[in-house]
Amino acid sequence: MDDEILEQLRERYASGNLIVFAGAGVSAAAGMPTWKQLAERLRDRARRKGADPAVVDEIQQYIASNQLINALSAAKLALGPQDFNWTVDKELDDTGREVPEVAQAIAALKPKLKAVLTTNIDRFLERAFQGEWRMVDRPTADIAMDRRFILKLHGTLRAWDTWVFSRDQYDRAMFGSPLLQDAFGALYRTHSILFVGFGLADDNIDQTLARVRALAGGQPPMHFALLPKGVPPFRRRLLEESGIRLIVYENQAGDHAEVAQTLLGLEPAAAPAQPPPPRVATPAAAPQPASSAHPTAVPPANTHPAKARPVRVFFSYASRDEELLARLEAHVSPLKREGLIAPWHSGKIGAGEDLERAIGEQLEAADLILLLVSASYLASEQGDAQVTRAMERRAAGQAAVVPILLRPCDWETTRFAELQAVPRDKKPVTKWSDEDEAFLQVAREIRAVVTKLRASFR
Repeated sequence: MDDEILEQLRERYASGNLIVFAGAGVSAAAGMPTWKQLAERLRDRARRKGADPAVVDEIQQYIASNQLINALSAAKLALGPQDFNWTVDKELDDTGREVPEVAQAIAALKPKLKAVLTTNIDRFLERAFQGEWRMVDRPTADIAMDRRFILKLHGTLRAWDTWVFSRDQYDRAMFGSPLLQDAFGALYRTHSILFVGFGLADDNIDQTLARVRALAGGQPPMHFALLPKGVPPFRRRLLEESGIRLIVYENQAGDHAEVAQTLLGLEPAAAPAQPPPPRVATPAAAPQPASSAHPTAVPPANTHPAKARPVRVFFSYASRDEELLARLEAHVSPLKREGLIAPWHSGKIGAGEDLERAIGEQLEAADLILLLVSASYLASEQGDAQVTRAMERRAAGQAAVVPILLRPCDWETTRFAELQAVPRDKKPVTKWSDEDEAFLQVAREIRAVVTKLRASFR
């Protein structure tokens, strides 16, 4: 596995903004049928019930091409709603089955996990969470503002009226209202999603990824997917273009045990309780010094707090302002030498690197985003996209944002006008008689923000 991607995933989890999206593989780990196996059983039932051979062949063609949503839709039409629902309910009934290890591992992330989304209608996840998180089968427009819920996108067992087995049902259930679509857009743009239990050949994940790309806009946030080794090049590219970082595991035993191990590794294990030091008895005859008004305190073994990591700083700027960026970097260089910040801007991208991907990843990882404001910056499409994402991450409590006024421009009509800009008198750096004095004020403001952020890391 890629240690860097795993560390990014741990950071997203620790921030409280990670969502697990559980696919059919989670339930298949307990011996339940996959979506493909369910479609095959429905096909066989349709054949036994005397369905038109052409209809059965159509279901089979959809199964063979992994168009499983179409296969289920065709099977429902062939069997009729009542027979279809009865068969699905019977096949996906988890009564008497043990909760799979991967579902238990997801539940172990309760301390910081934002929510769980799933396409499964069985009750393994609710059982793993032992009823502590509420189950939602009919989302509302404010769902993105909530926490600690299990959202069952395809409905839940027994409640047939909540089931979603066709594309038109999915669209109506999830995106039937503009308010609900806005809510899901916010969910995908301001949180990281970890896909677990999805198969590479499953068109369910294709549909989900299409939603992620559409709702996330031009710069999707960083998402993750746990997948077994052997991801084909085109599939890898499709996932990465959707903003998804792959965590690939060997699956040597064929049981996907590494998935549960990876999930359990996100939540730091509690330190084992240490036994108290042995008490040393003081001899009764030993006299105490007359001058000792208080017993001597024994200092703890380690009185030094853990050292906070550097603040990751992202400079968002227009290419015309590169000279001013360089001067600002010089003024904040003491912060870098002191190990207080880890600065980054697009000028650090090496030859041959993917420009958009590098910028997107650094923007998502940043703790502090500095907007270097000028007319050129406001006119830049890339700057506009970065401002949008920066403000979303600020609203979600994931990053601090500070506008730095470089040149005169109409910035007070922008979406970041509500923020305290520096220099504090709203006088752009280039209008100062001594520009170094302006940069000094800016550097001091940045130091104050960095100090506050580092205190929150401990």
